[in-house]
Amino acid sequence: MKRWKRSLMSIMVAVLVIGTFTACGSSGSSNGNGNKEEAGGSGSGTTASKLKLLGPTGSNKYIKFEDRDKYPVWKEIEKMIQDANLDLEYELVPNEQYNVVIQTRMASGSSLPGIVNISALDNTTVLNLAKQGVLLDLKPLIEKYSNGNIKKMYDEEFPYAKKTTTSPDGKMYWFSNLHKKTYQDKDPAPVARTVLIRKDWLDKLSLPVPTNAQEYLETLKAFRDQDANGNGNKDEVLVYDTGKFEDAIAQWFGLGTDITAVDVENKKVVSPWYQEGIKDYFQYMQQLVEEGILDTSLVGATIEQRQQKMTENKVGSVTDYNLETFLEPTINGGGEFLPLMPLSAVDNITPAVQVEPPFLVWQKYAITKDCKDVEAAIRFFDMIYSDKYADLLYWGIEGQTYKKDSNGAKVFIENISDEERAKTGQTPGIKIFGDTVFPRVQFANLEFELSGVSKEKADHELNILKYKPYFVNMNGNYLAIPDEKQLETKTKILTNLRTYSEELATKLILGQKSLDNWDEYISEMKKLGLDDLIAIDQQLLDRYNSIQ
Repeated sequence: MKRWKRSLMSIMVAVLVIGTFTACGSSGSSNGNGNKEEAGGSGSGTTASKLKLLGPTGSNKYIKFEDRDKYPVWKEIEKMIQDANLDLEYELVPNEQYNVVIQTRMASGSSLPGIVNISALDNTTVLNLAKQGVLLDLKPLIEKYSNGNIKKMYDEEFPYAKKTTTSPDGKMYWFSNLHKKTYQDKDPAPVARTVLIRKDWLDKLSLPVPTNAQEYLETLKAFRDQDANGNGNKDEVLVYDTGKFEDAIAQWFGLGTDITAVDVENKKVVSPWYQEGIKDYFQYMQQLVEEGILDTSLVGATIEQRQQKMTENKVGSVTDYNLETFLEPTINGGGEFLPLMPLSAVDNITPAVQVEPPFLVWQKYAITKDCKDVEAAIRFFDMIYSDKYADLLYWGIEGQTYKKDSNGAKVFIENISDEERAKTGQTPGIKIFGDTVFPRVQFANLEFELSGVSKEKADHELNILKYKPYFVNMNGNYLAIPDEKQLETKTKILTNLRTYSEELATKLILGQKSLDNWDEYISEMKKLGLDDLIAIDQQLLDRYNSIQ
């Protein structure tokens, strides 16, 4: 711990000359008549409580925090700040410098602001700061000072958030961004990451939509053999990450999405290397390579190189979000992707879908030991964790940035550029102050997303909502915070195991290694700690599910 602190202190001199951008925004005194339930107002009628907050500036090129006063949504936030009887002083550091600055400031442990965005620090660093007394345990402060908003959000609206922010000793040292997406205001709405195929090429060649893995292979062969892109070359390809299990063909074979993956339904941690369909998966991928369908020139390629292939109108299939609207505009000459439901690949294995969870928790916002008024700090977070703030942050102002459809669901009025938003002032709060010193609270809905995509994509997403089995693309979202020993062991294992796993998967797919030596490969992964990694992650999943 001392070595860690000294290493960060050694860069303080360099950081001190960087400087920070400070914007002091005084909200003035409240008359004490604010809505305590919504805004967290103290109702005391006394002079507003002063709070200092430290965080990064936003990264938006056009909409900047220092220009916040010109936006109508900020004026609504200011009213909430006044109702909460707060006088906030903002210290904002340029986004690209913040990681170094926050490491140094927290390592120094002195002259800290009351509330700080510590998202750049990993969990181990944060927990060590908590052990030193630099960060306060939030649970007793919430019990003593909160008006109930915080508990309502964490206990009722976002109960999963408590599971990923409770430390191994049962305490809570940071608040988080909270997000959930629903359909018809009740059903959780995960979004699929699935295999996309060129719909316009299917139509051009009068090909049916493939219904199983073999038909998919034959369809991609037809794209190539019948010159779907019309350039006279057999260059229509599948773009696929061979080293990992995150590209969605793997899930057709019932495989998880990482070296260890969470089977959420069965509360079990699995590894693709031990799952039934793993050899069938590699055999199938070998066929795609042998047929010249999978583009082996992109193995290990950069995002830019993969995108170039897309731009050149050569990509017949790729894994991405089923509701994507960003790929087609990049294709020279245009194009349209169709999302596929999970395709049957092995007779006795039900294909799984890969989804992004409807519930997300990320970022860290802490109260430090130097906070002069912890009651005021809790009032700040009571204001943050309110329905009114969540609306202003994510949706903005009704009639200006969003409206309600015929069923009462919120939908954005228009999807204009940030440059245009900066000119008109019509923007939700997230563009101005999200992820700075202000956390996000997001009540998203699927209705708006469905309104902006083709019927095929919308229908696919509605079919996905209750599809089982499924694996998530964010396994860490279902694991509790590891203790020091667990984290040290995981880090040590993954350093070598991940490299071995990705290299082995790639070589098996490319035919550079034989499946005949399977037992040898598994034996090596066991030596590298695969079984220990599964055991640790199962412990973390069990603890996650036990937190109430």
